[in-house]
Amino acid sequence: MKTDVLVVDDEQDFTFFVKKNLEASGRFEVSVCTDATKAVERARQLRPHVILLDIMMPGIAGEELAVQLQAHQETKHVPVVFLTALVREDEAPTGGSHEIGGHTFVAKPVKIQELMRVLDEATSKRPS
Repeated sequence: MKTDVLVVDDEQDFTFFVKKNLEASGRFEVSVCTDATKAVERARQLRPHVILLDIMMPGIAGEELAVQLQAHQETKHVPVVFLTALVREDEAPTGGSHEIGGHTFVAKPVKIQELMRVLDEATSKRPS
């Protein structure tokens, strides 16, 4: 079974890169939402296994969006992994998962192998 991923990021080139590379692995089915104001409804419709969520987007910040996702029955148990350019890879702590507000984060630019590892880790912790 493939892992369903919803990528919420206003950068269309970035979402295209992530979608193509994750789907090329054969392990992921990726949906994209480039409008943060529509992300909660999209997540409620799709019910993905995990959500990749940019922190800085027009309209609504990723951290607030994560709070909104947790407020809905359909999405409250969906793991959120933040994507951020606020912390570069060389600034991130070494070893293990990195967290912002209790959510794992991945620093941009993203390395696909690292992203797949984090997605696997996030979905393994998801309640059934």
